[in-house]
Amino acid sequence: MGARLSRWILNGDPGIDMSALDPRRFGNYISKRWTVDKVRETWGRHMHAHVPGEDRPAGRPLKTVGSYDLLTAQGAVWTVLDGYEVPSWYAPTPELAIPEFSFRKTAHMKYVAAEVRATRTNAGLIEMSPMTKFRVRGPGAAAWLDGIIANALPRIGRLSLSVVCNARGGIDAEYTVVRYSEDDFYLVSTPSGEVYNADQLSRLLPEDGSVTLENQSEQLGVIAIAGPKSRDILQPLTDNDLSNEAFPWLSAQIGEVGYARDVHLIRVSYTGELGWELHHPIAYNRHLVDTILKAGGPHGLVPVGLKALDSMRLEKSYRAIHRELSQDISPLEAGLQRFVKLDKGAFPGREALQAQRDAGLDRALVTLTLPACETSVLADEGVYHDGRLIGRVTSGGYSYHFGHDIAMALVPPALAVEGTALQVAIHGELRNARVVPDSLYDPGSSRARL
Repeated sequence: MGARLSRWILNGDPGIDMSALDPRRFGNYISKRWTVDKVRETWGRHMHAHVPGEDRPAGRPLKTVGSYDLLTAQGAVWTVLDGYEVPSWYAPTPELAIPEFSFRKTAHMKYVAAEVRATRTNAGLIEMSPMTKFRVRGPGAAAWLDGIIANALPRIGRLSLSVVCNARGGIDAEYTVVRYSEDDFYLVSTPSGEVYNADQLSRLLPEDGSVTLENQSEQLGVIAIAGPKSRDILQPLTDNDLSNEAFPWLSAQIGEVGYARDVHLIRVSYTGELGWELHHPIAYNRHLVDTILKAGGPHGLVPVGLKALDSMRLEKSYRAIHRELSQDISPLEAGLQRFVKLDKGAFPGREALQAQRDAGLDRALVTLTLPACETSVLADEGVYHDGRLIGRVTSGGYSYHFGHDIAMALVPPALAVEGTALQVAIHGELRNARVVPDSLYDPGSSRARL
């Protein structure tokens, strides 16, 4: 720890991923009383196993959005992201909304399965307000942002996925970059990145005042609507034309939804389905949730929690921050070559990525399938080939759509071949796994383009 801290102080980089211990992982909600209560809770249980899905109660609820009571009445079981209460899953009634956690399968999985099925068939509403949000504007905004991100800037009215790398080529941050005009950008990142991302971007701002960076994370809420019927539900609530011709996939507009003004309608979905994220002034949150639930009821829309969302993103092989997108993993290793433009101008980590490309990769990210079992793959399990440790799982879980486990893992390129038989260490035993193509669900993303 001393060696890593010394490197951090002297070089600005500890040399390995320290995000789990970085004080910037905590948001601006930290207070003395919250810290005292969480320290007491942590030290009182520090010899206890941390069971998957466990949410400890001290300091909660802290940050809530306007729809909190409304979604509680819908049966929400809450978890925490960046101090916010966020639905993890939904019970059929509030009386059944009892938190469950275990290393093994749980009774509430049938409710999560119903959320996935409804989203894939009809539509789901997802509360995502803790997302980190920045507005970047000014005459120097385009040049400045282009010199930070590894991808090219999107065209006006469009959006792109991009990463910010460290000097070693690892992924420091991931952003959805929306461009509203020549020098007006909206950046969306992970809930756990608010303080880290704000610190990182602020340190890079030019001193001439040509770029303004505004943290809008607590001013704007986010709800997502996803599923094949999401256009039918959303179109009567807005004057924006949601047709493919007027509002194509991976584009963004600002408009009204219901009575809510100044809503960012962003056509992107972490589920792989047709959908929009609605980034809205936080005061409209309850109104929007209530309006969409009522409008979507006849179409079979249901509220959806994070457990269902994570299962659906694994079915699409979508990468997650602090898992596949890590300070120790380069975008080339993560299979994100299409989002890295090495032939553009300078950006952090470009030289390291060029060297890695020229030398060849030592590891590659693959998607694995594993038969369903009483316990599922989670993250950080060892991956074996013929009994020899050759890699590790970055994230995984149960696929409610396919009925088996899906994992993503880093393995040597020679073993990153479709059909390769591997094993994953889960609860003291090696379980068979197989390398499969990315995006088992709708690999051509035709459903997102409906």
